[in-house]
Amino acid sequence: MADGILLERGGIPAVSICTEPFKIPADAMARAYGFPGFQYLLTPHPVASLTLVEVRERVVQMTPRILEILGVEE
Repeated sequence: MADGILLERGGIPAVSICTEPFKIPADAMARAYGFPGFQYLLTPHPVASLTLVEVRERVVQMTPRILEILGVEE
């Protein structure tokens, strides 16, 4: 979360991704960094045990939201 916020502040478009159990800490970090409206993606937990195929499926599912956050039209 912090990296995404710092990149955005530096003018570099970024999308942070965290798993659902970390939503509360992610929101707290955004507030702590003075960016309470920071948009990020939530994905189901866990991700470490996913196969490569499952990771690709997650990326495909998240792509429209990633593009939305970045302000890119499909």
